[in-house]
Amino acid sequence: MKEFWNLDKNLQLRLGIVFLGAFSYGTVFSSMTIYYNQHLGSAITGILLALSAVATFVAGILAGFFADRNGRKPVMVFGTVIQLLGALLAIASNLPGHVNPWSTFIAFLLISFGYNLVITAGNAMIIDASNAENRKVVFMLDYWAQNLSVILGAALGAWLFRPAFEALLVILLLTVLVSFFLTTFVMTETFRPIVKAKEEAENIFQAYKTVLQDKTYMIFMGANIATTFIIMQFDNFLPVHLSNSFKTITFFGFEIYGQRMLTIYLILACVLVVLLMTTLNRLTKDWSHQKGFIWGSLFMAIGMIFSFLTTTFTPIFIAGIVYTLGEIVYTPSVQTLGADLMNPEKIGSYNGVAAIKMPIASILAGLLVSISPMIKATGVSLVLALTEVLGIILVLVAVNRHQKT
Repeated sequence: MKEFWNLDKNLQLRLGIVFLGAFSYGTVFSSMTIYYNQHLGSAITGILLALSAVATFVAGILAGFFADRNGRKPVMVFGTVIQLLGALLAIASNLPGHVNPWSTFIAFLLISFGYNLVITAGNAMIIDASNAENRKVVFMLDYWAQNLSVILGAALGAWLFRPAFEALLVILLLTVLVSFFLTTFVMTETFRPIVKAKEEAENIFQAYKTVLQDKTYMIFMGANIATTFIIMQFDNFLPVHLSNSFKTITFFGFEIYGQRMLTIYLILACVLVVLLMTTLNRLTKDWSHQKGFIWGSLFMAIGMIFSFLTTTFTPIFIAGIVYTLGEIVYTPSVQTLGADLMNPEKIGSYNGVAAIKMPIASILAGLLVSISPMIKATGVSLVLALTEVLGIILVLVAVNRHQKT
């Protein structure tokens, strides 16, 4: 934790806000699919989840533009205010005997929208307040905090979701209140935008057109989408594979079937991140960001492919370890490399464009699930292998272009 206390105050606050937000996700958001399914049915639930994904994408785009135009802090404060409104509406929508799932959805839509405003502007703040020497450490701590808070939040959520959902909503409100206080009264601005005449100021389309014309960064984004596609298998084909093909075992009287194996895989990943993140970062501190990207994503791909090609506990458990070790090395490397490729005057807009990687990778991963009955696990594994090769080629091209210019 020495690295944390050596950071700029704004970076410490940003990491704390990320911890609170990820904790809220672990307690409530991770189980909201079950909530909507219980109250509205699976068909409507799917539509609501798609709308949520669109809303969070729009939030990232808007946050990136306004963070460059008005500064990081105003966007983050506005995001926490929207979160507060959503948390209050969520509590009002779930009073005993007066449950309204539709207004609950609107409430969580507001919370997600506000949180993504905070995260996107906060990512720009990380780049503002860090330097080439400590930026990788900041992204490492950011990733570590998210995983630790998800573990704690998931444990609390699993315990209270069914018997005390209202209590979880109150906890959510309290975390948002703390984030609002820290952002509004403690955090300081890290970016002073240059005030331009009205006729000179860019609109949102001009701002993002400039980013999209940066060929080096867009090639990197292609590499980032390819590797994010591998990560998205966690939520897409891996559950399908384990549910359909995993061979159930009994361990000390406890039955482990596909869904439980997925939970074990997830817990294993989070625990390894919390325990090994600092150690692996120390061992790879002299690596270039390109090297961390390549080796980290390669281990991720190998681990996930191995998970798809086997159906028993021990090999899948080992594959989970391989995958997580790769993700630990990959995550701070890809974030730092992306920051290095950004135009310092448009960091917010670059972070807004970076928000497209998740929805695009998610759509592609969903399509892979759709065709998986035809190509089987072997075909899915081949697709992942080719995607990893494509990601490595693209990142090499991007870094080579950057070095030349």
